[in-house]
Amino acid sequence: MYTKYFKLKEEPFATTSDPRFLYRSAGHQEALERLISAVSLRRGIAAIIAEPGLGKSTLIRTLLGGLQPTVNFAWVFNTTMNANDLLRFICRDFGFIPKSHEKGDLLIELYTFFIGEFENQRIPLLIIDEAQNLHPKVLEEIRLLSNLETINHKLVQIILSGQPQLETQLELPGLVQLRQRIAFKASLSRFKDEESAAYIRHRLNVAGGRNDELFSEGALHNIHEISGGIPRLINQICEQALMTVEKRRQQTIDATIIQELLETGAIQRAPVLPEPVKGAAETDAQRKPASVKQHKPIPTGDRAEKGNRESTQPVRVICEKADMFEAIDFTELVSVI
Repeated sequence: MYTKYFKLKEEPFATTSDPRFLYRSAGHQEALERLISAVSLRRGIAAIIAEPGLGKSTLIRTLLGGLQPTVNFAWVFNTTMNANDLLRFICRDFGFIPKSHEKGDLLIELYTFFIGEFENQRIPLLIIDEAQNLHPKVLEEIRLLSNLETINHKLVQIILSGQPQLETQLELPGLVQLRQRIAFKASLSRFKDEESAAYIRHRLNVAGGRNDELFSEGALHNIHEISGGIPRLINQICEQALMTVEKRRQQTIDATIIQELLETGAIQRAPVLPEPVKGAAETDAQRKPASVKQHKPIPTGDRAEKGNRESTQPVRVICEKADMFEAIDFTELVSVI
């Protein structure tokens, strides 16, 4: 395997969502801080929206690693369920088997669980992956879950993670109440040229690589052009390049190798950058993505890199305050149930 050949401790471009490999670009760092704020401050519903392959799952796993053990989370991956099945799945993923199939009873069981977590100073966090696939009626049920609250804080925190179509969903007239309850919204955009290069070097360093010249400047540029700055596609291209060079017993990946992989069909170009959703308000976390020119001739020679090789920022963790778990009048909660 190429890891031994290049003296790496592990595969640097695996497709799993390992928080250790998260590259904190400016956009990813801001999105992470927004999610930390949403959960730590108990603001209810947050949303993270991005194209496939931009690192939503890795970002959420990084969030969970920084907040545990104060957070008890349920992660929903199947968003094709109806409301009742979804509620039952949520119960099971939070660690208890619901006693009823009726929606009203399921909600009472969940509310009771949320109150118990509050008393034990734990934060229940519900993560809905691929939220753009949820039926509007199911999205409305999720909003109703967020209604249970104390005077100061929501009792369950919800993160909606979805593709740009989620923005369109949230603009539907029937979901105006849900849209108004999203306290924090973050978006991820494709990497710029210099960010793609820094991302590749970062992952190599995490995997134990010590050769910063493994990928030439021309190769880095070509990888960015072909991948469109999408991290998942960058991983696939780099993986193919490493395997090719290992078979040839070479030591450097240059622009010619990346071009060859493209021409032979071993790697594919990124899809055209989607148009912004009309009517969707831009959040502070959004960045104007770098334009991706399709079928642009790719140079085969190396070019000099400008600017810093890597831009990293320390994560800013928002700690919980002691007054976050204030005493509440449970008669209010009973009346809500």
